[in-house]
Amino acid sequence: MASHKRSVRGSLIKGILENIPSESYEIIAESIEKTMKGESGIYALYDKDKLYYVGLARNLKGRVKQHTRDRHAKKWDNFSIYIIRRTKFLGDVETILLRIIEPTGNRMKGRIPKLNELRKVLLRATKEKEREAKKTEAIAKKDRQELKKLKMALKPTKRKKSKKTVKAKSTKTRHKKVISKTKRRKIN
Repeated sequence: MASHKRSVRGSLIKGILENIPSESYEIIAESIEKTMKGESGIYALYDKDKLYYVGLARNLKGRVKQHTRDRHAKKWDNFSIYIIRRTKFLGDVETILLRIIEPTGNRMKGRIPKLNELRKVLLRATKEKEREAKKTEAIAKKDRQELKKLKMALKPTKRKKSKKTVKAKSTKTRHKKVISKTKRRKIN
């Protein structure tokens, strides 16, 4: 028997209205308000095609309307709303969007509860890797020193001449000089 997996699509998102001009909020306000009445979700405000602001609301109808009169008024010209079925995920969805997109109108990025725990784990792992690298570096330095010693030991050395050999050569040289002087006298 073939098993069919049931799609989970639509489990989180209940409905979408995208790229609605801000002026239409006043023109068809009643219809928009009926659509959004009692609905919660995420909304996005756009300045032309660029995302300006992302927010969450337990009451989308009132929240988007409020932005037509607050500090964001006239900084956006169209909006989108995403009605979320399970409101317990609203904050997390908004945080993800804010951290990825970083809209210019948002002051906050949203909180991630266990972010500090993760940072601590990563910091500990980084410090451990640093310690390992230092150990490896010390070992590598010691190995280089040992290799240098070995190289010096394996280098062919020139045989040092003993003092007797040096004296004998210098005596012979003096003797040759004396003979050559004597020969020159005889010739002259």
